[in-house]
Amino acid sequence: MSESPPADNDLSDLGPPEYLLYRVAAERHEQDGRETGRTRIHKLCCLADRLLAQEYVRKVGLPKYWYKYGRTISEAHLNSAVTYRPNANHFGGQAYYPADQISESHFDHLSEDLKDDIYNAVQSVVTEHGDKTAEELEEYQYQNFAPDDFVIAYADLRWYLNTVSQDKGQHRLSQFVAPDEKTHIEELLDEMLANFDEELYSEIHNIYLDWDDTMRLLVDIGRSPRELHDFTETFIEGTARIILRFEEHSNIDSETLENWREEKEKVRRDLQSRVTQKRKEALSERQPTSTLDSVSDSYNTAISEELDEL
Repeated sequence: MSESPPADNDLSDLGPPEYLLYRVAAERHEQDGRETGRTRIHKLCCLADRLLAQEYVRKVGLPKYWYKYGRTISEAHLNSAVTYRPNANHFGGQAYYPADQISESHFDHLSEDLKDDIYNAVQSVVTEHGDKTAEELEEYQYQNFAPDDFVIAYADLRWYLNTVSQDKGQHRLSQFVAPDEKTHIEELLDEMLANFDEELYSEIHNIYLDWDDTMRLLVDIGRSPRELHDFTETFIEGTARIILRFEEHSNIDSETLENWREEKEKVRRDLQSRVTQKRKEALSERQPTSTLDSVSDSYNTAISEELDEL
């Protein structure tokens, strides 16, 4: 794969990754004719790429990395002229279709064996997973192919908070979340804590402890599930940009990786700032007690000791 992405109007450099993307868009369109959004296309491409590697022993060079909602492809490193992407009619963003100007003949330079393997793998994946929603594909990817148990744990928290935060008219946790559900949020936070790898996530160790502390404070003072959900999203995105996309990537060129490294410290500072500000807000709202200051000051130390004992 070249260091620079091919131009969209140049159809002379269509390789196996482009054929994979083209076949996913084509199979989805043939499956039911309905619109398919970016997230679904990306997830299906990643699943087909995994199947090719495992069942067909094929490495097609698909550029992909782990991001906020799981493994995704980098379209910047593909010739996206193989897809047509009008604005979607039934959801925000774009719908993906096989481009009219592209046909199977544009891939005649690829070996027939390779094309057959890609064709069959894509057909198998789309048949099994093509009718899943974006959320269902995300959940399937997290539960089956997440990098570690910490990622699974934070995904479980995110999905739960997303479920209980659908009603935008409800603003306080205490208005509609029963005590046992409030406890469930704390249990999900405990699961994250139990699976936190201090060595792997050393760059965000202190930020994570502050975030965990703040989440528990927000639950304690009864902030809305929507606020908890959004605060969790902030942490997940920062974790992906600071650590996971470096740990989980393939066929991403060195220039892109260097750009990610250059912006990493700014991402870390921004995440720390947002967590610190949210924690200050939560502490100011919480009713002061004689032990509040000592508890909040010693919280990170206590959690660190607990992590060391895991």
